Parts: sequence; structure tokens; C-alpha cells
Amino acid sequence: MPEETSPRSPSRRPLLLAGLGLLLVLAVVVAIVMIRGAGDDAPTDPAPTTAAPTPPPFPEAPASVSGHASLTVPEEPRFAEGTFWARAGQEYLVTVDVTSEKPEGSGGNAMYLGVTLSCSPQAGGPGITAGGTQNMLTGEETTYRNQGLVTVTEDGPVDCSIKLSAPYDDVASNGTTFDVDGTWRATAAGADAREASTDGLPRTVDPGPAQAVLSTEAPVEAGADLRALTSLHLTTCTIVNGSREDGRAWCDEADLDEAGSTVQLTATAQLLDASGEVCQKLDTATTKPDHIDEYRHHRLIPVELNLTVPQKPCGTMVRVSVAVTNDGPAPLVVHRSNSSLVVAA
Repeated sequence: MPEETSPRSPSRRPLLLAGLGLLLVLAVVVAIVMIRGAGDDAPTDPAPTTAAPTPPPFPEAPASVSGHASLTVPEEPRFAEGTFWARAGQEYLVTVDVTSEKPEGSGGNAMYLGVTLSCSPQAGGPGITAGGTQNMLTGEETTYRNQGLVTVTEDGPVDCSIKLSAPYDDVASNGTTFDVDGTWRATAAGADAREASTDGLPRTVDPGPAQAVLSTEAPVEAGADLRALTSLHLTTCTIVNGSREDGRAWCDEADLDEAGSTVQLTATAQLLDASGEVCQKLDTATTKPDHIDEYRHHRLIPVELNLTVPQKPCGTMVRVSVAVTNDGPAPLVVHRSNSSLVVAA
């Protein structure tokens, strides 16, 4: 009789398939977790950063330095020392203002004081010297105002200071102690800033009608604001050899007069058309009459124009000129040293 065999249980096959499916799902889950974990550990690019620019080591224009000095004749101190940072190719207008007074009870009728603003780029190149000389009268405040243009070929510092000069010990004011206050200011000027040539100076101005002594032209734009600053260094013909420059005296002995000169300055700004002819007068300014006697002898007289070019100008050039009217009786000398005219936007 053949051997009898028992049949396999039909329930074991579904269990095997279910186990295999569970293993497959588990493998997929593990793979996903590993991939995500690897992604979390992957290096990422840092966010871009912008470094702040390094500021210059000195203040940029507008910059100014003020100072006070007390000196005793004869002394030549320097004060109001400071530095500003200049950008290559930029023009800078630098002005100086100084006030002083000959004290009550000090010796003599007048006391000499010279003032010089000096500005020098540390990298070298041309700077400026501007100032003037005057004889101060007792109890009367005396002012010194002058200006110049500074430009540098590369970014860098410009050193400025004011020097005072009361150098003579053989004068009645020897030993006098007095106070001086001063300020220099540097401001950025437009690219079309101009400084008048002083090649026509020194010159003698006889009593009579006004005579133009300095002039310059500059391009202008519609609506632009302009400043025109002038300082003239003057002496009156009251004494022999009293008005010297370039190694010679500029006063003829026959014309000397101890009464001195009464002078006025007039600054005028005019627009020029394409042919160079005056097409519009913009502004004018005239100083009060100033008497220069034998005791005062030196004078530094400023005059300033502040104006706005019309929105529809008749030309694109401005001419600024300065004229001197001498009412006498003595002739007057306009010196090249410390005379200036600057036009700046």
C-alpha cells in the first residue's frame, strides 16, 4: 500500500510574503533617513558679507580748525595747526580769518603784525600760502581774510596752520603782549573753480577813476551757486621806500603824500556769451571807503560776492573782476604778494 503524505499548510505562504514586504519598506525608510542626514551634514556656502570701508584717518572737507595765541613782540609763533583728508583731483577752497588788536597803553601809534596761512599736502606737490600784513592801531580790531585753492594728485592728508609774525625788536611796541584768534576752513569746490593770475601785479594806482587789477573767467551751469572771494594787499605812498616788492620801490618820491589814500574795492560778476562779450551783469559789491594813513600804511581788504546763475543764462562763462578806486591824495600800490581772487561753486 503506498505511503501516505500529508499536504502543506496553505497559511504559511501569505506570512512569508508579508515579511518580505515589511523588510522592503524598512530598507526604503532607512535609505531615506540616511540620505536626509547626509544632506544636513553637507557644507553650505557662507552668506556673502560686505566689509565696511575704512574711514580716512583725518576729517574730510568741510573741515576747520580754530585757535588762540598770545604773543609778545618780537615773536613768530604758529597756531591753529590741523589736517584734513583730500581726494585726488578734487579742488578745495581754503580760507583764513584772523582777528587781533593793539592793546591800550602799548607803545607807539601802530604795531605791525603779519599773518600767513600755509597748507601743504603730505605727499608733496603745490600747497598754498595766503595772508597779509597790517599795522594795527591802538584799540581798533584788525581783521585778516584771505584764501586759496588746493588740489592733490592722490588721496592723502593736507596739513594747514597759521603763522604770526611780529619780528621787529627795534620798535616802540617791543615787549607788547597781545592776543590773536584765528580759523582756517577747507571746503570742496567744484571742478570749475578758478584762481586769478596775479602776473599784472604789483602796480601803482594813482588817484582818479577805478582801475581793474584782477580778473578771471570760469565755466558756469544754469542755477549754480557761486562764491567770488577777493583780498587785496595794499600800501599807500607816504614814505620813501615804503612800498617795496620785486626788489624795487613802487612809489615815486615826487608823488608821496603823508595824508595817505582813501580806497574802495568793487567786485563785479558778468556772464559772457559764446563770442566772449558781456551779455548780463550778475552782481556787484563795493567796500566802504577805507583810509590808509602813514601809521596804518599796510592794508588787507577783502570783498566777496555770493550769487546764483539764472536758470536760463545768456552764456556759459562768468567773468569776475576787481577794481580799485583811489581817492588819494597819495598813490596806492596793489601788491602781488597776498593778493588773490578765487571763484568757486
